[in-house]
Amino acid sequence: MSRAAEATCVLPTTRPENAFGMAGRCAYQKISATDVDEHAENLDDWNQRYDQISSGRFSGTLCEAWIGDIQVFREITTQSVVEHGRAWAGARLFGIPMAMSGDACFSDQPLSGTQQVFTFGPDAEFHLRTAREFDVVGIALNDDSYQQAVAASAETNVRRLPKLATVMQCQASLTPLRTFIDALFEALEGNADMLSHPHAQKNLRSSLLGHLGEATRGASDLPPPLPTYRARKAIVEKARAYALGNIYDVVTIADLCAVIGVSRRTLQYCFQDVLNTSPVQYLRAIRLNAVRRELRLSTPETTKIQDVAARWGFWHLSHFANDYRQMFCERPSQTLRRVQ
Repeated sequence: MSRAAEATCVLPTTRPENAFGMAGRCAYQKISATDVDEHAENLDDWNQRYDQISSGRFSGTLCEAWIGDIQVFREITTQSVVEHGRAWAGARLFGIPMAMSGDACFSDQPLSGTQQVFTFGPDAEFHLRTAREFDVVGIALNDDSYQQAVAASAETNVRRLPKLATVMQCQASLTPLRTFIDALFEALEGNADMLSHPHAQKNLRSSLLGHLGEATRGASDLPPPLPTYRARKAIVEKARAYALGNIYDVVTIADLCAVIGVSRRTLQYCFQDVLNTSPVQYLRAIRLNAVRRELRLSTPETTKIQDVAARWGFWHLSHFANDYRQMFCERPSQTLRRVQ
């Protein structure tokens, strides 16, 4: 497989084997190409062909990350291209257009709205005609993993998505998902080594699945009835006890939902009513305090703040620094330099 000279690749020092046998794979890479065939080959584990159909010099950039068993990639191309092929075995693909000049077409279906996502199931073929300037993010993951993640955050049974390639009109806003994706690749560009930290990777995977599930859930998924205040308080207490009892692990919203047996929405309502905060903010506060404790017991000469943050699940360094400063009215570096 060819690679451009400017390609970058970060390989974690420890990368556990996952369900698809991807141990040892580059956790993150950014590759530029001026040839459409080379660009098509740069995406790991896909069998695909690209044909340029507009006139002009082609330029393509691929940013690709493996977050456990989830492949997330961003393709930016400067010419209209016809793409067809298959993903790796067992994968479901979600395509999220980030920006485009003009319209595109996915499997004979128009792709032009800002609320559209395209998808296909395991072993299905896809056909995509891109706009001349096209910025798209692909999220490929095992189909069962997606169904389980969405079912865990829903009150009712989740319908199976079609296997054949199709365009979906999302009734929930895609803005939170797009904002998360932008932040993800910005963070990877600055510090791809964060993917070598299991806690950061776990937290990132959970957030990605949460945003994806919210974006693709249908409008018929209405908010469930609220339980009584006593029941809501009991749910919050169970969540707090579990989070504090597993302080040395990164507890995610998905973990709390699974342990307590409630959906993300129910957990959100309960925390808002009982603690006047969200479960995400509460878990973040717990981890921020844990970082602070570790920094106070460390020395500047032997401690990297970004490593401490990543161990506690903070994968976006600038967001972490801002949250830390808001929480404690000082920068992490000030805490680390303070005389014991």
